[in-house]
Amino acid sequence: MRHQSRHHSPRGPRLTTIGLVAFGALVLASCGDEGSAALTLPEIELTDLQTGELVDADAIDGPAIVNLWATWCGPCRTEMPAFQEVSTEFDDVRFVGVNQGDAGDAAAEFLDEVGVTFDQYLDPNGELTNALRVAGLPATFVIDADGVVVEVHNGALDPDGIRALVAELDA
Repeated sequence: MRHQSRHHSPRGPRLTTIGLVAFGALVLASCGDEGSAALTLPEIELTDLQTGELVDADAIDGPAIVNLWATWCGPCRTEMPAFQEVSTEFDDVRFVGVNQGDAGDAAAEFLDEVGVTFDQYLDPNGELTNALRVAGLPATFVIDADGVVVEVHNGALDPDGIRALVAELDA
């Protein structure tokens, strides 16, 4: 019977070790002073869909639920009625929608169809999604009374999911 020896390349474990060290360095770097700053909405001009006035995103007072959406986004269209429903249940939480990349007429027409009554803004160039590093829509941010983002949800929400995000403001 022929005995086969298994030779392990010294490269495999060394590359794994180098990869783990590099990953550890990235994790530590993200824990520095820069990474410890609280996430807040950036100073980006949005257009109030009703008045046409320019408003800085960082001026959106909390506590608030801020939903980034677009008319071309199927899950966004699906969840919008849920946001409208839940927005009427909480007097002490501001609900805000920020449309990403649509023309004002398209956004307004969709919101009218759904019967949305909470505050809506336009971000025609998607500057807010870029600044917040949002990978896809819809995305929902929970903003506490101090203006700090305390929770981020990526993907569509149903009414119970939105209520759970509101509950994060009491946690």
